[in-house]
Amino acid sequence: MKVKIKHLIFFSILVSFLASYLIPGIGDDPRVQNSITFIGILFGIIVGFFIADLYSRYQGIRNNAGTDSSCLSTFYFFAKILSKETKNKKWLSDVETKIEKYIHKFMPLSWENYSETEKEFADLGKPLEELKYSGEKANETYSNILNVYNQHSESRENLVMFGKDKLSWGEWLITFFLGGILLASLFYVKDASLVSILFTGAITSAILILFIVLRDLNNLNFGENAVSIEPYERVLDAIGKPRYYKTKRRAII
Repeated sequence: MKVKIKHLIFFSILVSFLASYLIPGIGDDPRVQNSITFIGILFGIIVGFFIADLYSRYQGIRNNAGTDSSCLSTFYFFAKILSKETKNKKWLSDVETKIEKYIHKFMPLSWENYSETEKEFADLGKPLEELKYSGEKANETYSNILNVYNQHSESRENLVMFGKDKLSWGEWLITFFLGGILLASLFYVKDASLVSILFTGAITSAILILFIVLRDLNNLNFGENAVSIEPYERVLDAIGKPRYYKTKRRAII
């Protein structure tokens, strides 16, 4: 079961202050004090850069997921018009089924595996190849639905690209290494005074919270419902299919 970020933050703060209170330190050491400043600045720069990059990725996925789901709704809207023009309800039913299959394939996947929807996306275009139509309105609608399918293809390719753009194991290793040294240094120089305990607990909380934010941004748990669930549930509503609630959560570290 996935733990909400607010619960993780509360738990991190609690653990940080308990550890600061219970774990004894050596006391003041000028060499360690100087290293804390340097490591703290370096850690802050690197984590800040990673968070900015991951948030930019999140915005890209949010925008393209909106386009992706919107294209599915628009695709169905034009399909209904074509169905009326061609008097082919069976063709519309086939479109509905393929849209549903596409969404059901997508929703359980982690973002880095979004490319696995390739078959379902290709199947979504097959009804356009099979449709026989005539008349000016049907011809114009068919042209519009092709444009929508093309937009859907572009947004999907962007989602595949953004989904694979995660922190590498080397970047995580650097972050954990610097964060670990910083925490070890803080606990090394702390003493039994209340100010030292509070200061160490606060800095430790801040470091752990940064790791939580990095993890959630890296795995797109941040705002996941608004980005990758609810828009596609509304598409299912539009085509008259039951909503699909994920039984398999997106991958987390």
